[in-house]
Amino acid sequence: MHKFILYLLLFNSYVFSITIDYKTALKLTLENNKQLQEQKLEIESSRLDVKKVQSYSYGKLELKHEASRTNHAGYVFNSKLSSREASFKDFGFSQMSQGLNTQPTDLNYPEDRNNFNTKMTYEIPLFTGFKLQTQEDMMKIAQKAQELKLTLDEKSLEFELLKAYNGAVVAKEFIKATKKAKEAATLFVESSNAFYNEGLVTKIDKKQAQVHELNIKSRLTEAKNRFDIAIAYLKFLTSNENIDDVKDLEIIEIENKDLKNSINEAISNRDDLKILKEQEKSMKKNIELSNSSYYPSIYSYLEYGYNDNQMNFDSNKDYYMGLLGVKYTLFDDTRSVEKQKSQIALNKTVLGLNQLKDSIKLEVEKATLELKAKKRAFKEKKEAKELANEVLEQSKLRYKNQLIAMTELLKQEAIFRENEASFIMANYELSLALAKINLARGQSLKEDK
Repeated sequence: MHKFILYLLLFNSYVFSITIDYKTALKLTLENNKQLQEQKLEIESSRLDVKKVQSYSYGKLELKHEASRTNHAGYVFNSKLSSREASFKDFGFSQMSQGLNTQPTDLNYPEDRNNFNTKMTYEIPLFTGFKLQTQEDMMKIAQKAQELKLTLDEKSLEFELLKAYNGAVVAKEFIKATKKAKEAATLFVESSNAFYNEGLVTKIDKKQAQVHELNIKSRLTEAKNRFDIAIAYLKFLTSNENIDDVKDLEIIEIENKDLKNSINEAISNRDDLKILKEQEKSMKKNIELSNSSYYPSIYSYLEYGYNDNQMNFDSNKDYYMGLLGVKYTLFDDTRSVEKQKSQIALNKTVLGLNQLKDSIKLEVEKATLELKAKKRAFKEKKEAKELANEVLEQSKLRYKNQLIAMTELLKQEAIFRENEASFIMANYELSLALAKINLARGQSLKEDK
């Protein structure tokens, strides 16, 4: 029974485990990243903010109904006037003969009265000194900046995923290389034991081979641990717990361009620069917004309704009101202060824009130099690995012929493995350098860029 359960667990693990390639990992990462999803929601919220500002230009239409009952003298008298029912008696004229100082009972102590008021109102700003249009433009700019920020963060995530994925591939390559080293170390142990039994080598040679094998086993354990950590991080980025292996190293292809063309491309394509340019536009619009306070504002208000002591839509009880208002500020010194502050904010943005351009130029130059260096290093490490392998093979023959000691053979084996590891890392670093120059130019790492 226990064996059957173990079989099911192993079978499920095998079925649901996947070996992933870079493109699939990138697709999953961009789709499942919570921060990007949150930014997309913020962009959608910004679109609604634009619609909200646009809606102000259409005005506001409301239908309102109020029902009340009171014996408050002012309210009762006003409701009678509003429903066109007031009489001279309501003014207290029936007690006028009692003198001017008389407090009329009909006016001050009216009977309780119901009042039903149904009305429709429409408010609309006719002219706001271009304030609404400017605010709409600013919100559209803010929305554009958020979209650019999303693209910028996607590119950063693409690079992070590339590092994680290629890091897992490199860890896997280290495991393969270390396993080969372990096989070689086992052969060294076996040959040293055979030579020792024949009296051809000393006990020290035998022990040195054993120590070398143990060290290789330790490095294999470390390599497996690094691979497990890399896979765990890849699972985190992709939000997929079924990943257990990776395919080949991902190399980003780039166009060969000189430094000047690379810088020009970066200035045209970099999203962080575009964000600052949008911010510059926003600061200019903010100055226009400050200018809107120097214009008059024109607004209108329309009202139509019925007022009676019972639910009634009698045309004799209806009323209307139309209002056209103009408001103009004659003096407010804070307007000038706000405008100056807006101009300062614009100047700061322009300075930041120019500083970012200089930083981008430096970043592109550094990325270009780093790529050249990594290409040279890759070529040199490859040649060094091949030469170290040739020396190792010659050392094996010389050891078999008892021309060198075990110490020298193990030394050449260690040199070869060191060069092999350096070559693997050079390939990894070259892949990152290619990605960095791509990002420095403002390009995406996705194939559909």
